[in-house]
Amino acid sequence: MRSLAFVLLLAAPACIMPSVLDEKARAVERAPAQVQWRPPQPADLDGLYESVSIEGEKAVVLWRIYYHFASDGTFTGAALVIGGAQPAFQTLSGTWKLDQDGLDLGDGQPVRASCAPDLLKLESEGTVVVLRRVAIS
Repeated sequence: MRSLAFVLLLAAPACIMPSVLDEKARAVERAPAQVQWRPPQPADLDGLYESVSIEGEKAVVLWRIYYHFASDGTFTGAALVIGGAQPAFQTLSGTWKLDQDGLDLGDGQPVRASCAPDLLKLESEGTVVVLRRVAIS
């Protein structure tokens, strides 16, 4: 019995191989660089966007949001909403206007808008949505 314990003690260090994990493969990610938000120009909105962050009051029911803004002032959007028996997309289309009051999607209630390269942030009372531009292929 003693010899078996002795053999196991000798073998134990051999079971653990020292290794160094490549920095790119580590689970801990570095904090992203601080985003420099600025007021958007109409040309900044042109394209397809998908949500990457939904925070605040509506975050409990909004799973994902998509918007497509066209340079002619039209838009279409879809939100995947959780809350009924099954998740469901709710869609919206219309015209948009951007001015000093914010981004108005045709309901007369502008939301605060900010942009950064390939990012769009929309803020309304109690909710902040960050969207990223995605390529249409």
